[in-house]
Amino acid sequence: MITHSLALGTNKNDRSESLISDGDSGLDLLLSYSRPPPKTRLRQLMEKLAHFLAVSTFLALLVLIPVITIQALKDKNSQDDHVAFYSSAAFVGLTVPISIYGIYGHLSNYNQPRVQKYVVRILWMVPLYSLQSWLSLRFHDSSVWIESLRDMYESYTLASFLYYLIEVLGGEEEITRTLLDQPEQTYGRHGRFMSLFFSDWSGPLFLSRCKWGVLQYVVVKVFCVVLTILCEAAGTYGNGEFSLTSGYFYVTFFANVSQCLALYVLVKLFYAVKLSLMAIGAKPYGKFACVKGVVFFTWWQGVGIAVLTNYGIIHERGTWSQDDVADGLQDYLITVEMLFFAIAHMYTFSYTEYCVDEDMGLPRSGGTFGEALWSSSVPSEIGEDIKTEVFARKKKEESPSILSI
Repeated sequence: MITHSLALGTNKNDRSESLISDGDSGLDLLLSYSRPPPKTRLRQLMEKLAHFLAVSTFLALLVLIPVITIQALKDKNSQDDHVAFYSSAAFVGLTVPISIYGIYGHLSNYNQPRVQKYVVRILWMVPLYSLQSWLSLRFHDSSVWIESLRDMYESYTLASFLYYLIEVLGGEEEITRTLLDQPEQTYGRHGRFMSLFFSDWSGPLFLSRCKWGVLQYVVVKVFCVVLTILCEAAGTYGNGEFSLTSGYFYVTFFANVSQCLALYVLVKLFYAVKLSLMAIGAKPYGKFACVKGVVFFTWWQGVGIAVLTNYGIIHERGTWSQDDVADGLQDYLITVEMLFFAIAHMYTFSYTEYCVDEDMGLPRSGGTFGEALWSSSVPSEIGEDIKTEVFARKKKEESPSILSI
């Protein structure tokens, strides 16, 4: 079991120090702190809503998949997508249950809520990617809309991984102190190329810069989705066209630049704190490879397919245009790849790391299953940080630091 520095998910150093006090008083304090707060009417309403969302989502999957399959069977003589659709369904049918099993395990053992809520959000990425890519194979005329939603969750996943790293290491103040204690302040330096755009990020501003670099991707992705919807409605999107008159060109350009920046700052943060992650047994390389692999690998795969399309290697087939074939190939490959990522996530983000020892009599500290589902589904902290880190960054940097450095 991982011995996180915040075993029960608090960022306050004085609270964490008191939890490790000696004797029975420390255990009593641990037990008292782990009890969930009294339920208010709003909290009860949230719990009921969380249960409703869980049940309705499960029922929707049970109904949606057979309906789509039956409809595809009816259209198989007039559609060119039924072979890819049916064969990829086998991978989706394995990917989704594996991912749901891991998510259910975390929600049922929700003992470190401040950490696990981000893990759950990360785990949702694989089944959503798989289902959305599968639906795009059947409804390729609507693939632009479906892929836009998928890309939005991609940015949300990167932000969740950033917050996971922060929480698992004890919070922003603890990470900043750890970085300042390093004998060589090299974590904030940039290579020759990136130095053209950024100055050194050493000191307490390093983590703020990293948060800004990831959260700007969330904002840009939302903007790109809105732009995609407007251009598609106006008939000027031109999916797959690298032309100055097509909305696709501008959306792809801004989204890719923003994504590269987000991945860059995540890499810098990861290597700055990797020793601390290894010290607490958090499997840093596996977790980082899983998150970065889903985002970065699928992106470069799409770039490669676009290059093959432009050189005419990928061409039209049946009723599918050249762009439809390229999009279908990308979606099919994603449904296959997500099965392997689901298996990797099951081991690297295992819920067993957060299971408590029942022999010690420690109670469940994260509330009920419904409360856990609600906590892991509502990204209120990301919205607040977008306001402070992205839109109010200059004002925040001019204010005095909370650290006495």
